[in-house]
Amino acid sequence: MLSKKSIKFLKTPFKEFKILRRIIVYTFIIALFAIPREAKSATPNYNYVAAAKKKFAQKKYDEAIKYYREHLKKSPRDYSAWNQIGASYYLTGLPRRGLKYLKFVERKTLEKSYNYYYQGLSYTAIDRPKKAKEYFAYAATRYTDEYGSRSTFEMGSIEYNLKKKDPARYWLSMYIQRYPTGVYRLQAQKMLASLVSGVWLKDIEGIAKPDMEKALFKYNKLSLSKDPHYWFVQAGSEWLQKSGKEPDSFGNVTSNKVEQYAGIANAGVGVGPVKQGNFTSFGGYTYKQNWYTNEDRLNTYYSDFTDIQYFPFRGDLLERTHQFYGDVRSTIADLIYWGVYAKLDFARIGSEIYPTPDSENQELNKVLKISDTSLIIPWIGFTPYLNHRSLFYLYLRKEINEDSIEHSNKSYDFGLEGSDPVISFGLSHTVEVPEYDAKVTGEFFQYEFIYNDYWLDYTRQGFMVSGEHEVVPRWYISGLAGMYTDVYLLPRLKNQSCSNVADLKKQGSGQTTGNGLKIPVSCDRTDNGTLIQAEVFWNWTQFTRISAKIQVVQNENSALKEFEESRQSIEFRYTTAFPSVTRVTRFVERFADSAFTKEPE
Repeated sequence: MLSKKSIKFLKTPFKEFKILRRIIVYTFIIALFAIPREAKSATPNYNYVAAAKKKFAQKKYDEAIKYYREHLKKSPRDYSAWNQIGASYYLTGLPRRGLKYLKFVERKTLEKSYNYYYQGLSYTAIDRPKKAKEYFAYAATRYTDEYGSRSTFEMGSIEYNLKKKDPARYWLSMYIQRYPTGVYRLQAQKMLASLVSGVWLKDIEGIAKPDMEKALFKYNKLSLSKDPHYWFVQAGSEWLQKSGKEPDSFGNVTSNKVEQYAGIANAGVGVGPVKQGNFTSFGGYTYKQNWYTNEDRLNTYYSDFTDIQYFPFRGDLLERTHQFYGDVRSTIADLIYWGVYAKLDFARIGSEIYPTPDSENQELNKVLKISDTSLIIPWIGFTPYLNHRSLFYLYLRKEINEDSIEHSNKSYDFGLEGSDPVISFGLSHTVEVPEYDAKVTGEFFQYEFIYNDYWLDYTRQGFMVSGEHEVVPRWYISGLAGMYTDVYLLPRLKNQSCSNVADLKKQGSGQTTGNGLKIPVSCDRTDNGTLIQAEVFWNWTQFTRISAKIQVVQNENSALKEFEESRQSIEFRYTTAFPSVTRVTRFVERFADSAFTKEPE
């Protein structure tokens, strides 16, 4: 028989087992209640659509999108949900993404008026007015529900803002006839009355739209901050050919030609536009690099790729430019606007960061200054008619060339040192034609260039005509053509006729002194030039652009042949920018100051 002590020893594990069993049972019961709660949020039984609609009604569109996405994973054929998520993306300020969802179910959904209406709004937000009108008109003419009603009023508002009286009257009258108790009836009647009186109302926005700018900075992955800003990076290549004439040792004029190749690497960042009352401002920094080389260097490197010492794009051939700029503008009575644009350029050759492969040659590793340039452009403009803008500006440019002091110059002289005041200016007029997605600008200018060497002073007068047209969606062509005349302050002195280069040893026609010495001939210098530029670019997305540009500048002088020269360039670029490549390009290339000045002679 077992002793009491042995029996107690055997009972102990059973007691511990009972305790352990109770723990397991209680844990199982707790888990049994907990598991359905988790499963509820991870299975189709949870009503994602109801949750999404609730968030949509609360205008929490980003949260609504999350619920719709979960629902569509389980129910991809719920075309109503596809419509709703497309509308939600539009309302968060991402109309292009919303269009992808709306286009996907355009032919499948039964809620077509809803789909077409939000497609119209999305196309309006991405500045595609033709496409927007197409979808609004389709919904307005085929449906009489809420979204057919909104589309009808939106069509009336669009045509009214374009000041197209007959189309605006048609759509506004249709809205009042079909929807006599509609939400926008009073506003439509007011607009119709203004058409009769011939007085156009201001600030007609149609149906209230979300703030696309604010949403873009808040939700887009490319955004660096919730505050207005922009950035870009750019890479490309350029082929450049310069042709000119120069005197030889015999007094004749001979031709010369130089070809260059360049790799392009640019980047920039900016703040704005920042609005404060009637003022709008932006500013930024741009860093530009041109890696120059030539055919000889390319051929030498191609013959032996392993010899890095002869790599054709080298630090000692690198031209770098740091640019700081800012723009402030304001409006007066919605018709007159004014502002000031200013920038500082610091151009250098060479780099300590990108040294030449021949590191022992210290002369090649030096950083040389090209120029320090400041530019201030105060301007004033007005809009006499819809889609018409006129602009008058002053061109105040100053370039300090420390390496070649005589080539330092400026485009103004206020007469503070007793000289006559001199000013440079321009006048431009732009006409936009929205129905053809086109824009045309004409500009007249007169620039005075005062050098540190009087022989280089000249006055440039000319005009330019430029235009841009969207041929097909996202594909654009642009062109520029201009002519100028450069009148130099001082004449050239020559020993012979003006058409030849001076040569004291060569006898020729002309007056002589009593001692038989040739009297120099005074030859006035007037250059005539043309500028032609053509560009094609594809806005692959809102944020990317691929472009190709060709430019030809021809400088001619029928009397002084040695001053004739031409410049041809072909350029390819790839650009990524935020918040849109169109806007950033407009900021960065504003008053780009290209082809306005001649290179040092």
